[in-house]
Amino acid sequence: MANQAVTQASSYFDLQGLDQLRQKAQGNSKEAIREVANQFESMFATMLIKSMRQANEAFETDSPFNNRQTKFYTDMQDKQLALDISRHGSLGLADALVRQLDPSSIIGPKSVPQEELTMPDSKKQQMIDLDQALAPLNLNPADRMSSSQQLSAGNKESAVAENIQAVINTRQPEDNNGGKRPEFADKKSFIETLMPYAKKAAQVLGITPEVLVAQSALETGWGKKIINTADNQSSFNLFNIKANKSWQGDKVAKDSLEVEGGVGVKRRSNFRAYSSLQESFADYQNFISKNKRYQEALQQGSNAQAYIEELQQAGYATDPKYAEKIKRIMQNQEFKAVLAGGDFNG
Repeated sequence: MANQAVTQASSYFDLQGLDQLRQKAQGNSKEAIREVANQFESMFATMLIKSMRQANEAFETDSPFNNRQTKFYTDMQDKQLALDISRHGSLGLADALVRQLDPSSIIGPKSVPQEELTMPDSKKQQMIDLDQALAPLNLNPADRMSSSQQLSAGNKESAVAENIQAVINTRQPEDNNGGKRPEFADKKSFIETLMPYAKKAAQVLGITPEVLVAQSALETGWGKKIINTADNQSSFNLFNIKANKSWQGDKVAKDSLEVEGGVGVKRRSNFRAYSSLQESFADYQNFISKNKRYQEALQQGSNAQAYIEELQQAGYATDPKYAEKIKRIMQNQEFKAVLAGGDFNG
């Protein structure tokens, strides 16, 4: 953060300001941390400028300005320039020192109440069979859009719950990849394998399946970096959903990089573990539809880019470029080509 305020020690010639800054520092005043950091950065900038001046001395031999008086005033100018550079945060060294000396100065991410981070029920959620097709609706796409616009927020949530319950009531046996490690030869294989699950989950959520495949591609590195359990088995966690206090299923501990106050921080977290790809999509479906914080994202419907932007805004991921990365995947020509040429009816 640039500090453009003029402090008592902002002038190279103001010795009294430096003395007052020394007294503040001796009193452990937090106000002095920024000013001291700026002074340290100015010393570093002075060394850089002096080094550049020395590198040019060979060209000053025949210059009419090559005399002691000129060098004296040039040195004073350089030191004042170094102070000005530090005040405007041009190098960033002062900001790093402030964060190191006073961690409380770092602005952390907006806190979210614990109840909004957890599933509504503390009991283990019953998984949904995504292989079971939903009952066909007698509405064309245009009719569905106009109907959804007329529903209130409460009615939409109720409609999603009814669809989920209808699938649960017609539950079929587990899919045939349960318990097996997923193998993806390339990006095309990844898309073709996940798209049938994505289509059925997206139908319930009211969004496009492409965004779910792209999101899982980013989270797992196209299936190459799915988190493994302690016994080196796949967790099938395609969306890296963490295991909070309400989660009663299997989980696995894993180090992850979180962005806090613009700084990457390594954290040890518990992530949910499933027995199949089907369960991963089913839990993502429950997690998104039953958390109030993500309702604004679901309101975006078939607008995939708006959905993922709202999902990031609601705090799904700490990476500030999370939505941008997923949009780049969806806009990739290879990704579009596979979607255009594939048969994903499952």
